[in-house]
Amino acid sequence: MNRVKFKQSTSDPCIFIRKEKGRKVIICLYVDDLLIAGSDPDEVKTVINLLQNEFEMSKSAPATEFLGIRLVLTPTELKLDQEEYIVKMLKHFNMSDCKPCSTPLEPK
Repeated sequence: MNRVKFKQSTSDPCIFIRKEKGRKVIICLYVDDLLIAGSDPDEVKTVINLLQNEFEMSKSAPATEFLGIRLVLTPTELKLDQEEYIVKMLKHFNMSDCKPCSTPLEPK
């Protein structure tokens, strides 16, 4: 990551940050999965190209899932959920037919 001018975060060793000409790109790296975000789409593309030249990468596409968390990006928000994981755990523990418990707040 140093060869492509990324600095490792001091607060989280899985986070790498690159600042070039006022543009910031952040990479979250876990084993062989990575998530790239940045303030400038062109700079993100540049970083992806640099990484593809340095490392073998299987694909480069907008993220819809990362580490079992579903990512839904709209023009105004980023939604994260683990519905698939919850369903999998309910099946694993034979609780697919259980009745949900109410929460103090109404969902939107």
